[in-house]
Amino acid sequence: MPLNVWAENPSALEATVWRADTVRLLPTPEQVELLLRLAKATRALINMEHARRRQLYERTGEIDTGIKHAYWSQDYAQLKELLGSKNFDEALCLVAESWRSFKELLELKEQGRLPAWLDPKPPKRLKSLIIAVKHDNYRLLEDEKAIWLGYYNVKLKFKGDLRWWRERLQQGRLVITYDDVKGAWYAHIASEVELKRDMRAPLKCGIDLGRERLAAAVTESGVALLYRGTVLKSEYHFLKMEVSELDKRARFADFDVQVWLEKRKWLFRRYRVRKRELIKNMAAHLARELYTLGVTEIYIGYPRDIAHNKPTEGNNAWPYWQTIKEIARAAENLGIAVYLVPEESTSRVCARHGCEVVREPRGLVRCPYGHVMHADLNAAMNILKRAGGRVPERVKVLSFTPTPEGVIERRKKRRGKPDSPAQRAG
Repeated sequence: MPLNVWAENPSALEATVWRADTVRLLPTPEQVELLLRLAKATRALINMEHARRRQLYERTGEIDTGIKHAYWSQDYAQLKELLGSKNFDEALCLVAESWRSFKELLELKEQGRLPAWLDPKPPKRLKSLIIAVKHDNYRLLEDEKAIWLGYYNVKLKFKGDLRWWRERLQQGRLVITYDDVKGAWYAHIASEVELKRDMRAPLKCGIDLGRERLAAAVTESGVALLYRGTVLKSEYHFLKMEVSELDKRARFADFDVQVWLEKRKWLFRRYRVRKRELIKNMAAHLARELYTLGVTEIYIGYPRDIAHNKPTEGNNAWPYWQTIKEIARAAENLGIAVYLVPEESTSRVCARHGCEVVREPRGLVRCPYGHVMHADLNAAMNILKRAGGRVPERVKVLSFTPTPEGVIERRKKRRGKPDSPAQRAG
């Protein structure tokens, strides 16, 4: 199953895609009040449309992917006046796109082209604050580091670097969001850009998404990359500990229930934000490393029987589908094709001999022919083999620890006595 534009068009040297630059806004107190009014109005509009379309779908099975109904209804008149007709239209386009995506996923499901565990659901209510601005209703003033919003006649200062906007073929919509975890406003500036691909000698890589390791990758050249999941586990268990302590305080009679609920929601939102940042850092680092190694095709095994979005003790809320999408997007930027392949039995069979392996402690597997290997690396090599790749005879393992702030390379400990001060100085 192809996951990005290079997998869909293997012979293409150029591709046009949409990308977004994210910068942090620095609004004044008066501008914050305006942003709050606009964001609440946009959220109300989106939720009203989601509710109407969901009722239509549940009642008739029909999926509305248009935007005309809101123009005919008087229920939306005040929201249209506040947002302006162009930005009102852009918010409706966001709704229509989400329902169009849901319809496409249902069609792929009927054709059997989706993983068995991926069950498309109708779009949910929007909880976060958001403002949608049409592409011709704002200007980005790069020299002043500001964004001018046309209909509202307001100039918003920002900080951050622009990567895609300078390479744009055309400017897309602007989406302003509020992060209640960091207490900050962000602008997401969409741009249509052209990606180019180097046609190098084909080199394949297999990736296994494990339970103990976040990801294990093995290339045909014999280099293996291991991304540990210890930080993600720590974040998950720290969340559980904080929620448990908060729930204990809620037993006292003088405890404010509303404050307790808000604090509890905030803890879960903070965990989701940090998890998302960790996964993005890992995916970007993995794609860069594989590009440096000369990889042109990535094959990811998907865990067919594991719920990808439900936290459990068994998988510690491992975000499998989110990880797959981030890897596909990061690899696409570097011209690497990404495919999804089934991973059944990849952990139970030796990649080199095809016989059943025996599980050992510390995440190892033992082959009846005598060699011992890391279980996730063995699974990654089986995925590589299933994709038609060559299984390397020996592998050099590089270990990394992804965090929400970046990726840390794990250095191997030096054996023997430590160097003397004179040796270290010299």
